[in-house]
Amino acid sequence: MKITLSATQKQQIDLLITKLQQAFSSTESEDFLCECQLESANLPKSLRKHFYELRTQIHKSGFFLLEGFDVDDNKIGETPQHWDTSWENNSTLREEIFQCLISCSLGEPFGWNTQENGRVLRNIVPIEADKNEQLGGSSSVPLFWHIEEAFHPHRAEMMTIMCYRNNERAGTNICSITQMNIPEQYLIILKQPRFLIEPDKSHFPENNKSKHWELQSEEFLKIKSFLLNPAPAPVISGPEGHERLVIDQAFMSAVDGDKEATEALEWLYQHMDEVRTTVQMNPGDVVFLDNRRVAHGRAIYKPNYGPQARWLRRINIAADLTKSFEWKKAPYARKIL
Repeated sequence: MKITLSATQKQQIDLLITKLQQAFSSTESEDFLCECQLESANLPKSLRKHFYELRTQIHKSGFFLLEGFDVDDNKIGETPQHWDTSWENNSTLREEIFQCLISCSLGEPFGWNTQENGRVLRNIVPIEADKNEQLGGSSSVPLFWHIEEAFHPHRAEMMTIMCYRNNERAGTNICSITQMNIPEQYLIILKQPRFLIEPDKSHFPENNKSKHWELQSEEFLKIKSFLLNPAPAPVISGPEGHERLVIDQAFMSAVDGDKEATEALEWLYQHMDEVRTTVQMNPGDVVFLDNRRVAHGRAIYKPNYGPQARWLRRINIAADLTKSFEWKKAPYARKIL
């Protein structure tokens, strides 16, 4: 499904962005995100209807593309050469506020302590050192099917991915549980707790080295517990017609020795490749994903590795911040420890 902003909608959105720009110089603060949450109620009602239907799963497929937001390629400056950039960016503040506003209509943006020190609005750019890894900076290998933080009980319910640049025409792969037609023999297996999921590498200490902050090894102990003691879980859960999907192709496997589960999982990956939707995002496009029902990935592409390289931004969104209280310093905090 594709939604195109009208001229009137863009005018209304620009007024909200201008108001927030006058009050804040960064989107990475509790104060900004609280104010943004309040202002998101003033987004055009016609847009909020789409966001509401996605959040409540009235929207059947669990994803859509929003297009029409104008991005000035000169004004946003050069593509960062790494995810480790300043958290205050005047050149992209307008775009950041826009993505935060529409994300707040789906819930509460949040970050992970073990993923860029809790940064909410993450950069996804090609990094040559990561080109063969299962990380956002890769390019020489497909980014396999996954939902965000599949291993974690407090993973995002929703997410937005916004495009700043995509001259390489890299494709974002999307597959919803509603697109799948799973034979009963495999569905029975996939609904049973016969699969293990490890944390993805973006939560490891070696992938969180920064010039702007320093995390200590003990801050990764909770994440390490998932690596040492993964609990068997199902891939698919929920009643017929309202199933949910938990998958991470690169970090998920059947319990040792379970040949039936391995076969079912391999069939599922192949099926997802066959029924997937591929989107080549343009500047200003935003993909909305229900992280409970929709997996995503990326095709191989040849990056520019320079000031005009592919540049996306991603926001994870929780339906309720207080549900992850035991993993944070306060119920309303946006950083999961």
